[in-house]
Amino acid sequence: MILEAQVYIDEAKRKEKQGLWEEALLEYEKARVLNPEHKDILLSLSRIYLFRNKPIQSLEVLHGANQLKDDADFLLQLSSTYMALNRFEDAERILLEALHQHATAPLLNNLGVVSIRLNKRKEAMEYLSRSLEMDKNNINTWFNLATFYESQGDLDKTLTILKKAREHQVHPDILERYVQVLSRKKLFKEAVKEVLEANEQFPKHLGLQKSKLKILFLDGRYDECMQFIQELDNENTFDPEMRKEMLEVKEQIFFHQKNYEACLKTLDALLQISQNNPVYFLRKAFVFNAQQDFRHALEWLSTMLKTPHLPPQLRSEGILMMKNIELENWKQLSHTLFTDSTFRDAIMQNPVYALQSRGIMLPEESVALIIDWIKNPASPRIFSHNSKNNIIN
Repeated sequence: MILEAQVYIDEAKRKEKQGLWEEALLEYEKARVLNPEHKDILLSLSRIYLFRNKPIQSLEVLHGANQLKDDADFLLQLSSTYMALNRFEDAERILLEALHQHATAPLLNNLGVVSIRLNKRKEAMEYLSRSLEMDKNNINTWFNLATFYESQGDLDKTLTILKKAREHQVHPDILERYVQVLSRKKLFKEAVKEVLEANEQFPKHLGLQKSKLKILFLDGRYDECMQFIQELDNENTFDPEMRKEMLEVKEQIFFHQKNYEACLKTLDALLQISQNNPVYFLRKAFVFNAQQDFRHALEWLSTMLKTPHLPPQLRSEGILMMKNIELENWKQLSHTLFTDSTFRDAIMQNPVYALQSRGIMLPEESVALIIDWIKNPASPRIFSHNSKNNIIN
C-alpha cells in the first residue's frame, strides 16, 4: 500500500507543477486513504488548501494528525492555517511551542506576523529581525518587516528595509512594493524610473505591470500610459484583473482629456466585465454631470441607488451628487428667470416642458412652488424649499 500511495504522491506533485491544483488535491486525497498518517501527504494537502483559500479544509486535515503534534514542520503549517482563519492567539501558542523545539527562519517570520496582528510591536521587531539573521534571502520576512514600518506610518524606514532586501535578492515582488511606497510618498519621478527599470528585468510580472500603469497615470504621462496599454493589448496575455485595471486607467485618462464619449464607452466595457458593478454606475453619472447632462446623470444615479445591498459609501456619494445636481439646477433656474423673457409665460403653460427644454431638472414638488412664485412674487422664496430629491424626468 505504501508503494501504491507513492504513485499517487508522485502524480500529485506532477499536477502541482502544472498548476492543476484540484487534480493534485484529488491525487493527494487518494494517497491519504492508503496512508493516513504520512507527513508529506498531510502537509501537502494543508498547503494546497491554504493556497486555494480553503483554511477550514486545511485545519480538518491537520487536526487528524495527532502523531505529528510535536513535529516542527507540522506546527508551522498548523500556525499558518490558524493565521488564515484570523485565530492569531492560537497561532501564537502553536508557534511558541515549536520555537522551544527548533528555531527556524520561517517560524520566526510567522511569529513576527502574528505579533503584528496582536499589536505586540516589540516582539514583532524581535522575531522578524531574528528571522533575517538566520536567512537574509527570505523575501516574506523582508516584506513583513516593511509592512510593520508602513503600518506605523514610517514610509522612510519602509523604503530603507526594501532597499536592503534588494541588496540580498532582486525579486519582482520586492521591486513592486518599493515602487508602491515611492508612489505613496508622491515621489512619482523616482517611482517611474524604478518601475521602468523593473519592467525591463521582469517584463511579464503582473504586479509590476499594474504598478507601471498606475504610476505613469499618476505622473500625468498619459501618452506613455496609453502606449503601454496598447502593448499589453497586443500581447493579449493579461489576466481578467489586469484587463479591469487597464480599462479603469483608460477611463480616467479619457476623463482628464475631456473625451467623454470614449470615457462612457470604456465604462460600458467595465460594466460588462464586472457584472454591473454599481461603482461604474456612479462613474457614468459623474461623466454626464461633468457635461451638465443632468438628465442622464440622474438616471444612472437612480439605477445605482436601486442596486440591492449597495455599500453605504456609494449610497452617500450618490445622494450627495443628486443634491449637488439639484443645487446647480436651482442656480440655472434663477439665471433663466432673469435672462429669458419667455420663460415665465412658458412655465405657466407647460412647466415640465419649459424646464426640461432649457435643461433644468428639478424635484416634482418644486414645480408647484415655482408656479406659485411666478403668480405671486411676494410668496415665500422658492429657494428655501425642503426637497426630497424626486427629480422630474
